[in-house]
Amino acid sequence: MKDLAAATTGTLRRAADAVRAHPRLTRWLLAGPGALAGSVLLMAAMPVWLPAGQAGVNHLVWPLVLAPLLWALVFLYTIVEENLVRGVAVIGGASAVNAVLIGGFMAFG
Repeated sequence: MKDLAAATTGTLRRAADAVRAHPRLTRWLLAGPGALAGSVLLMAAMPVWLPAGQAGVNHLVWPLVLAPLLWALVFLYTIVEENLVRGVAVIGGASAVNAVLIGGFMAFG
């Protein structure tokens, strides 16, 4: 168990060092494809946790209407965030949670 923890810690430390070594590239990747991927995953997961409307279509319309706002939110967060390692962790974590929500919904309905 200690070997696994040490390997994980070492991997995370190397990833954080890579982020710190290339801040311009990291910020560009987060603000460009990272913001797009994060907002699309958030938009795709919204029907899972939004309540259905009376006609049954509100949970599909709201994510499409809010998509530009979601993209702007993720994009601006990547620009404003001073600690890039934390920015990568937040956007990566939120994307992972939304991917799990989508996968669970697809698998279990």
